[in-house]
Amino acid sequence: MMRILLACLSYREFTGSEIYFYELSSALRDAGHDVSIYSQFTNGPLVNKTTDISFPTKDTIIKENYDLLIFSHGRIIWEYIKDVKAKKVINVIHSEVIDLEQPVINDKIDLYVGIRPSIVDYIKSVYQQHLSLYPLLPSNTPIKLIYNPFDLKRFNPKNCKKKKKNKEKVVLFPGSLDYLRYQPLRYLLDLSVKQNFKVLHVGRNDYSTVHPNFATQEPRWDVETLYKECDIVSGIFLGRTSIEGLLAGKRVLQFDVDKTGKIKKVYWHTEDNLDKFDKNKVALEFINEI
Repeated sequence: MMRILLACLSYREFTGSEIYFYELSSALRDAGHDVSIYSQFTNGPLVNKTTDISFPTKDTIIKENYDLLIFSHGRIIWEYIKDVKAKKVINVIHSEVIDLEQPVINDKIDLYVGIRPSIVDYIKSVYQQHLSLYPLLPSNTPIKLIYNPFDLKRFNPKNCKKKKKNKEKVVLFPGSLDYLRYQPLRYLLDLSVKQNFKVLHVGRNDYSTVHPNFATQEPRWDVETLYKECDIVSGIFLGRTSIEGLLAGKRVLQFDVDKTGKIKKVYWHTEDNLDKFDKNKVALEFINEI
C-alpha cells in the first residue's frame, strides 16, 4: 500500500478537472492505497460523493511523508504543496489554452503528464522555452501521455443507448458554458436551424442564451442519463465530454479553440482502444511510476 496525495485548486463541483481527481482518487483507493486530497475549496457536492478518502489541511500535509504526489492547477496550488515530502512528484496538465494549467517548471517535478496528445506537445514547448532561459534546469525530465480516467460502468453503449420513444434529433453539449465554449455553441445553434436539431447543454452557464433550439440544465452527477436522449455529443478538444460521448457509442463533433475561444477546427472525432480511458488502467499507470 502506498500513501498518495492528490492536490488541486478546487474539489467541489462536477467540472472536468474536479471529476478527473474524483475518478483517479477512487481508482487508487480501490487498488488498496491510502489516498488523500488537498484542495483549497472542498465545500460542494463532489465531496459528499467521496468516501474513504481524507481531506487534510496545509499544515497536515507538510508534516507527512508520501510515496506519490499528483497535482494540477499550476503555481497557485504549487505554493501550498511545494514543501510536501514525496518520493515522486507528478504535475498533471489539463489544458493547453488556460493559464491556470501552465506546467510548474521546477527541479522538484519528476514527471509531467498531459491528458491528451496536444497537451503533451504544449508541455514540451513550454519546457523548452524555460530551458533556453534557465539552462541549469534538468533537461531530461520526462513528459508522458496518460489519458483522462472514466468509469466504464457508467459510460458505455449499453447504458447510454438512446430511448426509442425519443424521435427528436438532439446534440448534447456538456461542460461549463464559458468563453471557451460560447463560439462552439453559436456554431451549433446556427447549424441547428439548417439541419433541424436541438442542442441540450448541461453544466455551469455563464451566458443568457435564448434560442428556440436550445435548452440548458444545471450541473448534475448522473450526466450519463442525458446520453440516452442524444444522437451526437459535442465538446472542445479531447476532454471529458468528447470521451464520454465516444464511450457511450455516440458520434462526437469536436471543436478546437484558441485561448480566446475562437474556433480553429471543427471535425468528427474518433479514437481507437477506448479501454485506455478506464480509470483503473489510468490509476495503474500512475502507480507504475513509483
